[in-house]
Amino acid sequence: MPKQTNKKTENTTDTKFIVVITVKLLVISMITALLLSCVNALTVNKIAENAEREKAEAISSIFPEAESNTPLENVLFEGMSAVYKVHAGENILGYVAEVNPLGFGGEMTVMVGVCTDGTVAGVKLISHSETPGLGSRVEDANYLGQYVGKDKSTLKPKVDIDIITGSTVSSNAILDAVNNAVSIHKMIFPGSLMGGTK
Repeated sequence: MPKQTNKKTENTTDTKFIVVITVKLLVISMITALLLSCVNALTVNKIAENAEREKAEAISSIFPEAESNTPLENVLFEGMSAVYKVHAGENILGYVAEVNPLGFGGEMTVMVGVCTDGTVAGVKLISHSETPGLGSRVEDANYLGQYVGKDKSTLKPKVDIDIITGSTVSSNAILDAVNNAVSIHKMIFPGSLMGGTK
């Protein structure tokens, strides 16, 4: 009989211990979730402001003479998050497409500028998760500079554009972003002709 009492006492102790640990973990999880939501609430606006500033800087870098830009709603293709028509006074310089191709490390944010004549004005990589020293080499200004002045509707790797050795996926992601941005040129400027020779 005493043995049974000890077993019951042990079972009760074990149950109490499990309940106490469970409650403690639940309280810790709730506090952590509350803290994370507070931090998110405090930083979400700042993060959005920084992202918009980076986009504005990219547009200014691609079109240095730009004075303003207008978001366009009806020309977005899959993989694009925004398109901005860029102005200098009353003159339209071209447009900048914010494209989100998939690189080796995940989604990238690439800003691609296209002039009114269909030539690429510039490419800026805003964000990526590519491997440092390999895929991240696609953000190099010299590498991105090879796109400037190209005007084919579909650029091809190793034919029109050099691919970085060891960074094929990342290089192709940038190439896809540029091709997507150039592909909407006729929708934005329906009367213009593209050379397709550069």
